[in-house]
Amino acid sequence: MNLMCKILLENNPFYSSSHPDPWVKEFANISSINGEVFNPIINIIEQSRKKPTEPVGILVKGESGSGKTHMIARIREHCEKTSFETKFATIKPIIDYHTPLQRILKGIITNLAHPIAGLRKKTQIHGMVFSIICDFYKHQPGTQSIIQNMEMNDSKFFSILCQNQQKMDVFFRNLHCWILQEVPGLNSRFIKLLLSFCNPDLQQIAYMRLIGEISDSEEADLLHVPFQEYSDPAMEDEARDFLISLGLILSRYNQNLIVCFDQLESMSNQDLIKAFGQVIFTIVNDCNAIIPLTFTRTLFWDNVLYPSLDPSVEGKLAMTQWNLRGCNDREIDDIIKTRIMEILPENWNEPYSWLLSEVKKVIHKNPSPREVIRCANTIIHNCDASPTLTPALSPDEVIHAAFTNEREQIVSDMDSWPPDHYELTDASISYLQARGYQVKHIKSGQKSILKISMAGKKCCIIVNTNRNHSSVGSGFLKGTRFLNDNPGTTCIYLTDPRCILTKSSWKHTNQLKDEFITAGGMIFQPSISEIARYYALYSLSCKITEQDILIDTKTGIRPVNKDELSSYIKNKTKFISLFQKFTNLPETTEKVSFFQDEHVHKAMYQILSQKSMHIMAAGTLSQEISRKGINITQDELLAWCGKHVDSYRILQSQHGSMIILRGKVHP
Repeated sequence: MNLMCKILLENNPFYSSSHPDPWVKEFANISSINGEVFNPIINIIEQSRKKPTEPVGILVKGESGSGKTHMIARIREHCEKTSFETKFATIKPIIDYHTPLQRILKGIITNLAHPIAGLRKKTQIHGMVFSIICDFYKHQPGTQSIIQNMEMNDSKFFSILCQNQQKMDVFFRNLHCWILQEVPGLNSRFIKLLLSFCNPDLQQIAYMRLIGEISDSEEADLLHVPFQEYSDPAMEDEARDFLISLGLILSRYNQNLIVCFDQLESMSNQDLIKAFGQVIFTIVNDCNAIIPLTFTRTLFWDNVLYPSLDPSVEGKLAMTQWNLRGCNDREIDDIIKTRIMEILPENWNEPYSWLLSEVKKVIHKNPSPREVIRCANTIIHNCDASPTLTPALSPDEVIHAAFTNEREQIVSDMDSWPPDHYELTDASISYLQARGYQVKHIKSGQKSILKISMAGKKCCIIVNTNRNHSSVGSGFLKGTRFLNDNPGTTCIYLTDPRCILTKSSWKHTNQLKDEFITAGGMIFQPSISEIARYYALYSLSCKITEQDILIDTKTGIRPVNKDELSSYIKNKTKFISLFQKFTNLPETTEKVSFFQDEHVHKAMYQILSQKSMHIMAAGTLSQEISRKGINITQDELLAWCGKHVDSYRILQSQHGSMIILRGKVHP
């Protein structure tokens, strides 16, 4: 085997051609690719900061593999370089047309609350609140020395402020009153929740309330907001008010927010497309400083979106539009070089020269970025001089590898995947239908009820991630009624492990839970590792719809299809059941391991620095670390690396995640 090929085959940087979550940095973004599209978009964003009331809509079209998701990652990186003066959010597909604004608000808040660059205590929300604080001090007499001492350092300011709870409460009350007077039209509750988010003791419940969820009056009192039961229309109205208030705050400080919409082909019917149109109309018409940036396949735009959208909405969506193109010779060069330099930072030149030469022998003119990556991957795998050819991977093997990587990427960044009953429902339905069950989906408020039948047997699954005690209690009540009305059947209450199941003070809810269990109901609250399988299945399904998962065949490369996904799920050897075990008394919290960062860093450095390319499979690495006396599972290691992205990268491979030592190291 060619030595260069052997080096690359051991840790192949060309295995994956799809870009992961934009918050997860895998390979360096390449500035030359579609620069003639990226640069004008950045110019529009910068101009919008100067004129926040002028409506802006951006549309980018391109076929699968042309770099749409790569472009989103580049935009996020640009926002980070501006210290998030331009805020960033990427939105998952709208999968419920009843509450589209609530869905968009949840996506925006999730991104604004996402830790920046591995810093757990710094988010875009902190930056936004700090702008209000600086503004407040500038308008107060005799505070110039305070502004100077702050040194425009939000992390330092908040760490000092949080040392005295009483002073912080008084300060935030004054700040709240002041900004409401300064900016007419602000929603008082929205500002109060932003400020509460910056209080470490209230951050989680403030986040939940920002996206429309709160468990009980106890939490509402902590946040100093009224507690009430929300109907769907009321939550939609509040979501709209919150979005308008967000735009008012951003525009006051010459900041803006770029909202990236991708994977639109998951909008499978006219109701969802209409809901998407309503979202675009609201953002462009009613919200200052918020820019919708829509990415879509050209054919989907021409054949589905454009004919289905109201002309007024279509005009706002595509005020400016571009088409992504194929790569020129320089960009092919950049893709090959960048990926090889990631795993061989010191000895990259020879493998790069060899592989680039091989790629240019076979690749056609102006290939898409994905075609370049897949071509390099094929050359690496086929350069073995052995007469026995490696058999092509089956659809099950391709999907299994994609699913494994998807789950592990999600585990490394659970902040991007907050509890979501829509996504859990979608994954559950995909699984059940693939296994031959008939499923009837009933939407019940902020819950889903799945009525399942097969060979005359019935089952009911209640999917709920809402924290509200009434929502939890009504889920148990519905389950008990189903069991009483259908003797001998099964009923499962499914929720995310990060969701509250009950509190001792919820007497009525606890009674309903006990009655549900007594009637034969089962509560399923999987571990983080297991719940990530649901979100991974949902995400993989979206990618397959977008034709992002490809397979090599005798007649060429083609996308994996939904029938093949169903066949994979049906394969009990490859795909373990999503509902493999139940318990009447579920563990509400997982066993949490605690690691001192410096000890893990030291062990990681000792192990990886001895490898020629400073890279190792996540499972093997966790075993090696455990041998040094630090008990850490593979998933715990992935989550830990996701919080230390300045030092470690997680790379995808055919056999799961690889971890590479990168950037700042802390031996």
